Formats: sequence, structure tokens, C-alpha cells
Amino acid sequence: MERLTELSLKYRGIAIAILAGVTVILGAGTTRVEQAFGFRVLVGEDHPAIQALDSLVAEYSGGFPVRIVWECGPQQPCETVFDDTSLRMADRLTGELLSAPHVSNVTSPANAAVFGADPDGITVDRFVENGVINEQRTQLAQRALEDSLWVNKLISPDGLVGAIIVQPSDNRPETDLTLVNSIERALLSFRSNGFRFYLVGDAIETVVGGRTLANSTSQLTPFLVLIITIVLFFTTRSWQQTIATLLTMGIAIVWTLGTLGWLGWPQNGMLQVLAPVVVIVGVCDAIHLLNHYSESRLANPNQEVQQGLRAAARGAGPACLITTLTSAAAFASFTVSALDAFVRFGGILPVGVSACLVLTFTALPIILTWLPEENGRTAQVSGTWRPIMNAVIETTSRRATTILVTTTLSLCFFGLGWALHLRADQDWIESYGELSAIVQDIRFTEEHFGSSSSLELDITLPPGTRIEAPDVLATIKRFSEGLSLIGGLEESRSILDLIERTNRLLHAGHGAFETAGTSIGANAEMLELLAFDDPDALGRWISLDRSRLRISTSTLAISQDQKAEALAGVETWRKATIPDSWDVRLTGTLASSHHWMRDIQATQLRSFPVAFGIVFVMVGLFLRSWSLALAAMLPTLLPVVIVLGTMGWLGMSLDIARAMIAAVIIGIGVDDAVHVLDYYKRRRSEGESQRLAITAALHHTGRAVVTTSVALSLGFLTLMMSAWQTVASFGFFVALSITGALTATLFVLPALLFALAPEEQN
Repeated sequence: MERLTELSLKYRGIAIAILAGVTVILGAGTTRVEQAFGFRVLVGEDHPAIQALDSLVAEYSGGFPVRIVWECGPQQPCETVFDDTSLRMADRLTGELLSAPHVSNVTSPANAAVFGADPDGITVDRFVENGVINEQRTQLAQRALEDSLWVNKLISPDGLVGAIIVQPSDNRPETDLTLVNSIERALLSFRSNGFRFYLVGDAIETVVGGRTLANSTSQLTPFLVLIITIVLFFTTRSWQQTIATLLTMGIAIVWTLGTLGWLGWPQNGMLQVLAPVVVIVGVCDAIHLLNHYSESRLANPNQEVQQGLRAAARGAGPACLITTLTSAAAFASFTVSALDAFVRFGGILPVGVSACLVLTFTALPIILTWLPEENGRTAQVSGTWRPIMNAVIETTSRRATTILVTTTLSLCFFGLGWALHLRADQDWIESYGELSAIVQDIRFTEEHFGSSSSLELDITLPPGTRIEAPDVLATIKRFSEGLSLIGGLEESRSILDLIERTNRLLHAGHGAFETAGTSIGANAEMLELLAFDDPDALGRWISLDRSRLRISTSTLAISQDQKAEALAGVETWRKATIPDSWDVRLTGTLASSHHWMRDIQATQLRSFPVAFGIVFVMVGLFLRSWSLALAAMLPTLLPVVIVLGTMGWLGMSLDIARAMIAAVIIGIGVDDAVHVLDYYKRRRSEGESQRLAITAALHHTGRAVVTTSVALSLGFLTLMMSAWQTVASFGFFVALSITGALTATLFVLPALLFALAPEEQN
């Protein structure tokens, strides 16, 4: 790093041209960065859960639906779902949305089929035909309220809440965005007329939730810049150096986002925090460089600026290089994940922190040479650290045994909490926060229609097996009824519901005939009748060639362990009731979220040991001492174990963000210990005793170590302003862990060094 700074200062024109060229090229890449949210983006196109979902979507008429819900009654623009105002609104919205891009079907109380019994068979009516409301609206309303395929799907049991179900052509991010925009445009005029709409569905959560996250991240950026500015000014007592550092970090952000754009990676939910994290972590190298520069200038007041910068690079460069590499390695450990979100997070963050390092030792020194001479105010600040560090040394030397025993007991106790009780789980409702409009819409909809989450079973029959066969339908009925007895699962729907309803209507509505037909011919006739009268309804449950069928089971909000138990129960029941020749694939929100959280748990279990091992080897090679490397890892490991162990004992869970805490802290928390041990080893090689060496190390690096840790902690705390509780909790726990790592570096690390060689304390 010293050589890089020296070349930059010696050939400033060439260096500026190179830096400017790279910035322009990568800056052009920032225009290619696109926002993308949702389960598909986080998991990845090749994930088995996505492939199973795509297969279901392709066969059964589109992706996850969006439900547009409205309420009638007192102080509402409509009295019931079936009055003129409500039906005309539903009819207009249905027509507008049917013509919108990427919409395969729209079902509403206005256009949905209302089946009735007839002496010659069955009747099929609709509330609105060609814009005209059916004169038999009252009778149709009564039939709809008695139809299980209407109640809790298109209307509430009391007829005061209605729903329009919009079926997208697929569940890709671009489809979700187009669909939500189309819905928002269509609702504008009706909202102005007093309708209050509640929007629920995967696309709504994906797009609206993603926009909320992006907006809240952009809003917290000024506060982050303010915090970093205060810390920098406190460190340097120079507005010029503070602004120069912020400018350097700004260029690093351009490089990082530009790389993201040229790679063609979308800025998903996790990467919304990319810029803040890069600034928070990257500014630490600048603080160490400026601290060494200040020390150099104080020791040699007549020293030229360039000489001081070279000396600063020589002093801070090696440790900054290794700490950047450890941070990059820790971030890169996420690439072992099976989830795209972690892979891309782990792929792009090393680019960001590396960009900060390069620019800190090239662009920042060049900018500093253009600034006025220092006024010497840092001397007053520097002198305040000596008595503080002396007190730390005195405490650790006298209480070394107590500190180490307490540390060992803490590792054991909290380690058990981590190992035995910490599990991965993701409550998206909790992530959005109860005050979120998304959550309020979900709560209202579930109150009137029940849960919108489901377990989908895609069944492929063997060649020669006919869905219409009574024994096949009997197997489906038995299997479906048994699913509702499994914890977390509720009522199931399938093609059988349509057949049974049709059979009842064909027998003048007598309930005794609400069963499947007794022959293949009878059931085939009913399917043909359904295909003629309501082909869209049929297509949602069986494939065109009738070789595949779908069972949809509504699910409760349950924990990850309960989801695993439910899926295991489904598998056990499948083996007991379904022939082995039938292929059954599980998908839907329950199965997908289970696979998602299982992979998050696996990511944490893989990334932490990988990060720990790589960082340990790097530190050992840098310090050329495995014992010192182990000493450096202990104060970093301690806060990780305490924080995650506490979460385990308290029954908290790992969500997508919290799963990164361990590896992130291993990478950036070790920085303090590396800087201290680097100077400590240097003084020991000069023949100083252990006590004098550690005292000198803390005097020399203490201010920078404390300042960078404070900057990191405060920077991550700004993430608590995020609208997503997932991001907010990640910021809080990382900030807490960094503070713990600093405390452990100041107290546990010296105590460990004293315990290793007590005879040298003099």
C-alpha cells in the first residue's frame, strides 16, 4: 500500500487520469442497475423451489394471484357487494385489468359464474353481462352466499366484503412490477369516489415492500453521511480531511454500483444496504490512514505533506490491507450459499471494500496534498487517549485471570444457546412492521377471507390413469380430507370440489348428491360441462390433457419447525394414501418458505466456519504467528457467540439478515485486534517486554481502533431507521457485536497476552 501511495503521489497526473477513467467507465454501469424484489430474485432461477413453482404456474393458468379487496356497509360507497355501485366498480375494474399486460385472468363478483340447478341440467349466470346488471341479482346473491366456491374467495360470508382476483401470466419480477402499476392506475378513479382497497398477494408484497425498503434506505443515507462526518471530524479536527474522505467514499460507491450494473445483477432487497455497508466498512481504512498521518505530522512538524502521507501509508498500509482482505473474505464466504441473494451479496461487497482500500491509498492522498497545512489541533485530541489506555492496561494486567475465566464461561453458556436453540425463520409480517400498509391490508383480508398462504400439491398421474375414474377421485378425496388434520394445514380444494358441486346441481341441488359420479362417463360428462360453461375455473385445477391435477391447501402462519413437521406429515400421509406410481410435487408459499429458510440456516452454518477459517489463516500469515492469530480471533468470536447465543436463549430466530451476523462480524470485528497486534509484534521484535509492547500498541492504535469501531457501530445503527424490521435488527445486532469486539480487544486481548507470558510483566 505504501508503494501504491508513493506512485500515486509521484505520478499524480497519470494516477488522476486512471482513477477518472475507471470512475467514468464504472459510473456508466450505475445506469444499468435495476431494482428487483421478490422470492425469485432472492432464491435464484435454478433453485428447485423456483422450478417446482414455475412448473405449477405454467400448467395451471398463471402465477400467484393478487387479491383486490373492498368493503361495503355503513360509511362506505356501497351497501353490499351485490349492489349497483359495487358491481359496476367490479365490472369496470375487471375489464380494465383483463386488458393489462401480463394478466391471464381476472375473476370478480361481476363476471364469476353463479351455478344453479335446472330441470334440464344446470344454469350458469353472472351478475353483470355486457355491462348490464342481471335483473335476478337478489336470487343470484343468495346462491352465491350458499356456494363454497364463492364464500371466502370472492365474497365474505356476510356479503359485505368483496374481492377481485387477478391472475398474472407468471411470477417474474418484471411481471410483478407491471401488474402492480396496472392495478394502481386502475384503482385511482375509484379511490377518489370513496372506495378503500386492500391489496394482497405476492406481487404486492414484492413491489410495494421493495419500494418501501428502497425509499427508507435512501432516506437513511443522509443520516449515515452525517454520522460518518461527525466521526471523521472528531478524528481529524479538519473539515478539509473530512470532506476529502467523504468524496473518496463516494467514488468507491460509484465503483461498486457500477460493477453491479456491468455484471447485470439487480439490486435486490439484500443489496439495498450495499452502499451504506460499503461506506461504513470502507471508511475505517481512511480513519487509520489519517490517524497515522496525524501522528507523523505531530512527530515531525516540519515534515512535508507528501512525506507524511508516505509515512502514514507505510504505518497503516499493511494492517489496512489485511483487514480489508479479512472483511472481503468474510463477505465472500456467503458465496457458498444455495441462494442467489447471498451469493451476489458475497460477490459484490468484496469489490466495494477493496475499492475503498485502493482509493484510500491513492485518491485520498492526492486530495490531501491539495489541502491547506494542518493547524496542529489534533495534538490536543491525541493526548486524551494516553490516560485511558493506561487505565485499560492496568485493569487487564491485574484482572487477567478473572477476565479470561469470565470469557470462557460466556463462550460455553452462550455457545449452547446458539447451538441448541437458534433456528432460521422469517416472519415477513414482522419484517414489514405492524404499521406497514402491506400488513394492514393482509390483516383485513385474512379477517374476512382467511389465510392467503397455501401448500400446493402438483400431482402427475401415470399413463393410462384417468382423473374421471371413481377410484382416482376417491383417492384424491381421502388424501385431501386427511391434509386438514395435519397441524398448520386447513381446508383443501381440488377439481373434486367442482365435480361434487356440479353433481349436486344436476340433481336439483340435493345435498345427498354432493359427491363424485359413480362412473368414468358421469365424471367425464361433468368435466365437459364445466369446460363449456367455465373453462377458466377448470384450467386452474387440471391440465389440458388431464394427466395432472392440483390440490391447494390453505395454511396457517406457523414457525419454521412447524412447517417442517407439516411437510413431513404430508409426506407420511402421501405414502399411506397415494399410489407410488403417482408423482407428487410440493410447492406454494409454505413449501417455498420452508426451503428458503432451510437454505438460510445452511448458509449460516456454512459461511461462519468458512469465514472463520479463512480469516484465521490470513491473520496468522500476516502476523507470522498462529498463537497471535488465535489471540486475535478470540475477542472477535466472543461477541458473536454472546449475541447469537442470547438470541437462541430468548427464542429469537435467524431471518435473512440476521443469518449474516456471524460471518460479517468475524470479517470486520477482527480488524481492531489485527491493528493492535501488528504494532505489538513490531515492538516485541525490537526487544521490548510484553507489558511495554502492549502498552505502546494501545497508545499508538487506541484512538484509531476506538474511532473506527464507533464509526462502524454508529453507521450500522443508522440501519435501524429502515422501514424493514429485518434490516433494522441486522443493523442493531451488528452494531452491538462491533462494540463487543472493541471491548474484548481492549480487555480480553491484553489479558490473554499477559496470561500467555506472565513472567514478562515488569
